[in-house]
Amino acid sequence: MSHLMVHVEKDEKAALISIGVTAFLVVIKYSAGTLSGSIALVADSIHSLTDVISSIGVFIGLRISDRKPTEAFPYGFYKAENIVSLFLALTILYAGYEIVLTSIGTAGAVILENVPYAISVALISLVSSLLLGNYKLKVGREENSPSLIADGKHSMSDALSSAVVFAGILGNYAGFYFLDPAAGILVSLFIFRSGYEILKDSIKVLLDASINYESLNQIREITSETHGVRKIRSLKARSSGKFIFIELEIETNLRDLEKAHQMSGKIEKKIKSAIKNVDRVLIHIEPEEKDFTRYAVPCIENNGLMSGVSEHFGEAEYFCIFDMHTENGDL
Repeated sequence: MSHLMVHVEKDEKAALISIGVTAFLVVIKYSAGTLSGSIALVADSIHSLTDVISSIGVFIGLRISDRKPTEAFPYGFYKAENIVSLFLALTILYAGYEIVLTSIGTAGAVILENVPYAISVALISLVSSLLLGNYKLKVGREENSPSLIADGKHSMSDALSSAVVFAGILGNYAGFYFLDPAAGILVSLFIFRSGYEILKDSIKVLLDASINYESLNQIREITSETHGVRKIRSLKARSSGKFIFIELEIETNLRDLEKAHQMSGKIEKKIKSAIKNVDRVLIHIEPEEKDFTRYAVPCIENNGLMSGVSEHFGEAEYFCIFDMHTENGDL
């Protein structure tokens, strides 16, 4: 349990750093946009504001998901992160919509003031967003945190939009006044793409979609290579927040219950060692299914399948033993 707590604390630290840095960017971009008259820079500050909201949401989601399972919620609160990511995606999409409206409303000549100040702020925003986005993506992937990964993608889209804003302000300074509102529209495209990706990933987890094929194949290989496993009947795996739940149904030729239990433990241990953040591996063990049934019939003679059947089981001189195939009944 202490190991998981370290992970959660690392996630929370990244979320708190994100809140502080992004809040600073919101203030300076909005101020520079207002002083210079740059619609794109004001729009970009709105984009960054959604980052602040998302980081706060991530922090809250991590806190909720760390709560221990209860009688009412026996599988824990892991999906709280995905619920937070879903609402963040909707917030991001709405922000993109607002930016499009603002940019279209100012389509035309927008002459900026205090351009050097606006350019400096756009450049600071670009570099800061790149560094912050890479940091959150790195921590999110290390800890398999969907909400932190979503937040990192949002920051990377912030960096792309800041680059567009930077180019738009430079173009305006060179006399191409239409570039600033055009940059605002381009920013919205980055926002829509980011929002769509986060929305899609969140819905997949909330609907218990399967994990990626690479991990599934890895689980199959680990299971198949374990001594005693004859066949994998079914394999299901889903994500819940940052954690993974796995269900396996296997056939075994082991007849000893203790050995079958040991085999199950080995499979679980191998899977948890190979794949990060596996919370639970539920293994159903079934005896190996044979494709035939063997019969023994008392007979009065030794003439194979043509032997007559004895009426007295205990006094029969011979027993005819034959196998009948389960599927077609052939002998």
